[in-house]
Amino acid sequence: MIHLISNDDSYLIYTMSTSDVVAKLGEDNPFHIKRTPIPYSSVWKEPLCLDFGPGEETTKELVPDVAVRNGRMFFNEKAYSLLGSDLTQDGEFLPVTYLGGTGYIFNPLTVAEKYDALDESVTVFNEYGEVENLGFREDKLPAGTMAFRSKAGSYYDVFCTDQMKKAVEDSGLVGVCFHPDLADIGGGATTQH
Repeated sequence: MIHLISNDDSYLIYTMSTSDVVAKLGEDNPFHIKRTPIPYSSVWKEPLCLDFGPGEETTKELVPDVAVRNGRMFFNEKAYSLLGSDLTQDGEFLPVTYLGGTGYIFNPLTVAEKYDALDESVTVFNEYGEVENLGFREDKLPAGTMAFRSKAGSYYDVFCTDQMKKAVEDSGLVGVCFHPDLADIGGGATTQH
């Protein structure tokens, strides 16, 4: 089964400053606003600094173990040590710092459409080109895929297989929810971790 990964809004959320991105990656690499799944490891020479702050629904003044934003994921050192080696086939880990710690941004480079894994029989777009219903064919993804993105959603979301969901649950990591409704970016029935 495929799941949409979203943040557990009770935890702090992260942002990146434009000035830090431009200073460290250059103007040609707007990582913080360009969601296209391209590798950045060749230009990522030093860690970017993340700022964690409360969102509208934050109830815990805690940095999550795992978070998602703009088609990428934050992993603290604990999450990286538990899941990092399992996810390397699906993307790259880029070092970051934040007040009180270090971690990584996981940049998923596996794209469903590259493997003909978008299920066009159930994927529906509205008159504005926005996804209303979304489906994938897990059997078309490379063996062992845990996380991926999709062009259908403009690379905004990160999706995962049961393998990643189980790994997060079994590890006791907190900060994300798993949605069975792949086009529901606003919520719904979730499993929080």
